[in-house]
Parts: sequence; structure tokens; C-alpha cells
Amino acid sequence: MKRAALAAIPLVAASAAAEPLRLRGDALATTASPAGLLVLNADGKLEERLSAEAVVWMAGSRTPGEDTTGDVLVIAVRGRSRDGKTNARLGRFVSTMGALRPVHVDGGSVRLRLPHRFDAEAVAGVPVVLGLGTGRAWDWVAGGRVSRRIGFGGSVGVAYAQRRDRGVRASEELGADVGAELNKRTDVGARAAYDLVGEGLAEIMVSASHRRGALRAEAYASQRSPSHLVPATSLFSVIGDVPAQRAGGVLTWRAAPRLDVIGDLAALRVDDDLGTDLTARGRLRLDDKGAGQITGELRRSGVDDHAWTGARLAVRVPVSRQITLSSEIELIVPDDDRRGAAWPWGLAAASWRCADWEAAIAVEASASPEYTRRLDGLFQLSRRWEGP
Repeated sequence: MKRAALAAIPLVAASAAAEPLRLRGDALATTASPAGLLVLNADGKLEERLSAEAVVWMAGSRTPGEDTTGDVLVIAVRGRSRDGKTNARLGRFVSTMGALRPVHVDGGSVRLRLPHRFDAEAVAGVPVVLGLGTGRAWDWVAGGRVSRRIGFGGSVGVAYAQRRDRGVRASEELGADVGAELNKRTDVGARAAYDLVGEGLAEIMVSASHRRGALRAEAYASQRSPSHLVPATSLFSVIGDVPAQRAGGVLTWRAAPRLDVIGDLAALRVDDDLGTDLTARGRLRLDDKGAGQITGELRRSGVDDHAWTGARLAVRVPVSRQITLSSEIELIVPDDDRRGAAWPWGLAAASWRCADWEAAIAVEASASPEYTRRLDGLFQLSRRWEGP
């Protein structure tokens, strides 16, 4: 199956990110936040063991008078051996290896499945310069990870990566990760990355979860530096994901076959300031498969004058087999009203699918300390066809 994008037109010069146009998280590694991202999939099998994918970023200007820009975020060919033990990827992609920071690279990667449940993977290439630019001479990144599978779905691994800028070492990290299923109800995991240039921890996270009947409890603790933040696509995540130390727990209760009630309570430390991050969320699935869904969320987060209270409502409704409508609304009220009494953010999106054709449109409106008002829009039209 092949799929090509026939048109991708920014309706208003600015960024937008909305279901069904929201990009998956692994392609957000080095983009500016908040990022406007449009997915143009070409994820089809060229033959039995060869496939390709493409993701194009259409972003609008951030200041008046600037031209709208775009970029190719992912365009890669993937292949695997007949026995499935060797996988390779070539092109532009986002590489993630265990606990290391994601790397946006023009290059190649290979993953080998070795005897005695060992795996090895490596990546090498040139760091991507956004805005359709080209890299400088002697810019390169290379790394690898060795791991061993344990239990049914767990593994333990060690990874290393180095990046050079004009031949000078710009970043170097050593990471380790482990995850295991202790039994059918209990999972544990941990990861840590050490910055060999800054000589300090770039990220550390430990978690443990236990399921019992309709309840699932998870405890976690983490420390994250700015280099490991993943840019976001909504106002909640833009101001809520900050370099900090967190420790807390999540309790998920399946109150009904289609209703989940979730509570997240965490202590937060930013520099020397202490605060809390409290979230209450309800998620109602409108059908057994979860294609339709209503999510409501209340959140209190931040420290001192940077604390804020917010509410979020998200709705996704399949009107028919061909048409799906979705919308999200967020409202944040900061404690310090000198930056504005309230920051609203909202989006509306619709997708249409009929036979080999698919179209989607999204419109986003927001206000923040950076923009008094902002309106964004994206349009996608695509067709797919059977390959030989």
C-alpha cells in the first residue's frame, strides 16, 4: 500500500497541531515549542520486507512579516531481513535509544537480534538543521545501544552517543535503562542518562505499577534537565513540562467498562522552589474500541508566582465511518495576573475518509503572554493506491 500527499496548504500563517493532524511524540525531538506539525504519511510497503514513511512539517511564522516555513521531519526507508533479525533504516528520522535524548538525524541505523536474547543497535549521521537548511562541515552524531531481553517483555540496556559541532564535542551521554514485568500485575522500570560534557545527570526516572481488579496504582520519581524536554503541542504541556524534580503517584480506576477516573499527585521542585502538580482526569469512551472519546481534566501546577490552575476538555466523535470530528479546549489561570488574567487555547479538527481519499482540516486559536491573540490553520489532502 502506498500513500501520497497531494496538497498541504497552511490556511493561516501560524502553527497548528490537532487530532487528527497531531504528530506522534517521537518526531518532536528538536522542534521549537509549541510546534505546528502536519503529518503527511507515506507509510506503505514497497515490497514484503521494505517500507517507507514521510512526515512533513508545515509551520507558520512566529512574528509578523516573516515568511511561512516548512520542513521535512521524517523521510526514511526501512528494511528487514527475511528472518526478522536485522532491521535497517536510511534517511531522515528521529533516533531514540534507551535513556538517551532523541536525535534528529540524516543518516542510517541498524538493529541486530543476536543469540542468547541480546540485541545491538547503532546510529550515525549528520544532525538535522531545521528550516530546510544544510548541516555544517564536521557536524556528526553517532551512538549505539546493547541490551538483553528479560522475561516476557522486559529488557536491560546500556547506550552511548556523541555529537560533534564543527568537529568540537557538543554533547556526549551515557545511558542505562531497565524494565521488567515481575508478575502479571506488577511492572517496574528505570532509566538514567549522564551528561559527560556537563558532568551531571541529564535525566533519571524510576517507576513501579501494580494492577488489582479495576485499580492500577503507579509510583514514580524523576529528574529532568532542559536538554531532555520534548516540545509539546498544547498550552498545558508547553508550560507544564519544565526542568524539575518530581515524585508522586497515579491512581487509575476503571469505574465502568468505558469510564476511567485518574488522579495524579506529585511534589515538584524547580531550582530551590517547592510546589505541587495535581491532576484529576476522567476519560469516557463512546464505543468499545475507543474511537470516540470524551476527556475532562483539572490541573494545578507550578511553584511560587509561576503556579497556575487549568481546565481541559477534549472530545472526539466519529460522525460516520467516513467523518470524524474532534475538539480540545484549555483554559489556564495564572496566579500572577500581571502576565494576563487567563490564557485560553482551543482547536477544532475534522477528517474525512472515503475509499482511497482522505482529507483533514484543523483550526487553532489561542492567547498567551507571548501573543495577545493567534489563529492557526492547516489543511491536508491525500490519496493512496495499491502498488505492484
